This record gives sequence, C-alpha cells and structure tokens, in this order.
Amino acid sequence: MADVAVGGQYKLNRRTFLHKGIFVNQGVSVQVMEITDGPDKVIVQFLDREGFPHILTGIGPEELE
Repeated sequence: MADVAVGGQYKLNRRTFLHKGIFVNQGVSVQVMEITDGPDKVIVQFLDREGFPHILTGIGPEELE
C-alpha cells in the first residue's frame, strides 16, 4: 500500500474494469485529487487513451502503488 497524498501520482492496482463506458486498465497512472473519510475514500483522476480526464471515486488506498 502506498502512502497516499493529494497530488501524488500512483499506479492503480485494480483489475481492469468498465467505468461509464471507458475501460480502466490495471496499472493505469492516476493522480489523487482528494482523500475523504466517507465511502468515496480516495478520489483520483486518470486520462483515457485520447487524453481526456476522468474522475474515479471509491478507490481504496490499498489499491494504489
């Protein structure tokens, strides 16, 4: 598990999944936007293949390397 900090760059260690019609591949680079105490846990941003930003919520700190 990474020591998560806002603004930090990490790799997402979660199996590939579909998010709003976009495949999010395991190992994609993400940037932490916010850390919460609620169910969203860590909110991250990633860029899709075309370079468009997307926000993911509900990421656990243990899923970031």
